[in-house]
Amino acid sequence: MKKPFKFTIICNKTKRVIREQNHAPLKSDLETWEPTDDPMIQERKQTRTAYVDTRYEAKLRLFNYLTYTKKGVEIPKYNPFKGTNMGKTEPILNF
Repeated sequence: MKKPFKFTIICNKTKRVIREQNHAPLKSDLETWEPTDDPMIQERKQTRTAYVDTRYEAKLRLFNYLTYTKKGVEIPKYNPFKGTNMGKTEPILNF
């Protein structure tokens, strides 16, 4: 089972999936430059649609169960400063 994604961007012209991602798409992700009547002029138009997967949390729980819990492995947590002195003796942000 592959890891689920929360947002899917689909091209309106070709009906193909452009990208799947877990962060909300930006306006620039949904727009492209389209030609006009004048060949020297192009304008930005929305040519892609973003769909939100409302079952993302359930799919992620199933993915974690099948991938980690069923095999007896702990679900990995994001700890960027684990094993370092960042935040203890050294500041996280150096201003």
